[in-house]
Amino acid sequence: MKYVNQLEHPNMLYVTRTEQEGAARERGRTTTIARSGCGLCSAIMVADRLLVNYEFDLDDAIQLSYDTKANHRIGTDYQRFAPAFAEKLGLRLEMTSDLEQLLNCLRTGGAAVAHVAEREGYTAVFTHGGHYIAVIGEEPDGRVAILDPSYKEGKYEEEGRKGKVEMKNGVIALCTPEVLHEDTTKEHDVVYYLFWRK
Repeated sequence: MKYVNQLEHPNMLYVTRTEQEGAARERGRTTTIARSGCGLCSAIMVADRLLVNYEFDLDDAIQLSYDTKANHRIGTDYQRFAPAFAEKLGLRLEMTSDLEQLLNCLRTGGAAVAHVAEREGYTAVFTHGGHYIAVIGEEPDGRVAILDPSYKEGKYEEEGRKGKVEMKNGVIALCTPEVLHEDTTKEHDVVYYLFWRK
């Protein structure tokens, strides 16, 4: 199992905010994987979960984002990135906001990327802003197994998060499907990007 932590790449450039002007665009020219690469790291971890032999690393993910213009705002626009990623690696893709479809994906050998976000009045478990995480399986007790590309020691011990996540093998975050689903962005029609081998 491959785990890719974006925080380990503070000097790897990932240019974003290309559709913005002025200071925002300038900030995007100096963005790094550590700041904005969660979606790319999550894609690599999903690829590793689903495929035995594949060639897709951070350089490939950055280039695919540039080629699809998925870097046009902060981070990665998965509506643009996910279809190109699936095609490039020969995966089947479905996009949904339905928790049951996510669970069915995991139960039928798939893996997913979830979009989570903090919002007014709600302390998100996995982020203080917007974030992508890889959902790689379901445990026998029904909890989902997550690879969080911005995990660091103590992240899930903060106020509002404590007791919601258990760490397994140092990098796998376990939580109930309900905790994950509550963390998803409520203003989007798509919060789960589901992938299977064809």
